[in-house]
Amino acid sequence: MRIDKSLRFARRWLVPPGIYDLLKNVKQGKCRRPGNLTREEIVLLEENQLLKDRHLGSRCFILGAGPSIREQDISKLQGEYVISVSNTFVHPEFSRIRPRYHALPPLIKNHGVLHSEEKFMGWLRAMEIRTVNAEMFMHIGDRELVERNGLFRNRTIHWVEYQSEWDESFDTPVDLTCIPSIWSVSELALTAALYLGFDKIYLLGIDHDWFNGVLVYFYDHTKDHSLRPDEKDLAFIDSEFQMRRHSKIFRKYKYLYSIKNNIYNANADPDHYMDTFPKVEFDTLFSQHAA
Repeated sequence: MRIDKSLRFARRWLVPPGIYDLLKNVKQGKCRRPGNLTREEIVLLEENQLLKDRHLGSRCFILGAGPSIREQDISKLQGEYVISVSNTFVHPEFSRIRPRYHALPPLIKNHGVLHSEEKFMGWLRAMEIRTVNAEMFMHIGDRELVERNGLFRNRTIHWVEYQSEWDESFDTPVDLTCIPSIWSVSELALTAALYLGFDKIYLLGIDHDWFNGVLVYFYDHTKDHSLRPDEKDLAFIDSEFQMRRHSKIFRKYKYLYSIKNNIYNANADPDHYMDTFPKVEFDTLFSQHAA
């Protein structure tokens, strides 16, 4: 009996309220995250609350790695808020743009079977240099790898976690401690942009042109990607896999769009088939903004 009272006392008075609420929500099933997080990791996740609505009144651009950005003068993004993803740092204009944020998918969890730690390290070290001082969005499951190898030591890393499952409910709150599971890093970037409070969000290079091949980017993946996968390891990715995957991605996009109706597709390809978001012309965004 005394032990039970002591535990209740500790829970009520010694655990910070925000962490207690987070733990309570996990227990009640409101946030179906994996249950193996340490208290320290929960504290790190809880720090994301400081990002809530940080950029109200501003707009941002999410920079993907699709081939369509070859047709766009992305140097115009200089001075804009940009969230870049994955290997986009190899773009010739990246150093001029200097994105404020850079987002990665879960590495070990989602890609650990394809790459060795040595390959991860080569890619991350190149990323660390090229992204300069961008704030990082990374999966909490990659923290041990990052810290053990001394990566991003003087950088801000926002650790995120994912739901073990998502029931595709549009009532799901935007929460960086419990993001609906993703199939594309663009889903993380969009979730982060919404959480940061941007009034308008524009997508560039988010092509999803899977029918043109598995490894189609604005760069040559055989030369400009130190984490380049061996194509024979991707033999399981056929059309059925891609259609099922993209069905889930586009469902997620519809959910994210429903929150504020403030996401726009600024893709350069006039025949781009993603119709989830309103289409806008990239160049006009800057003439109107300047006016």
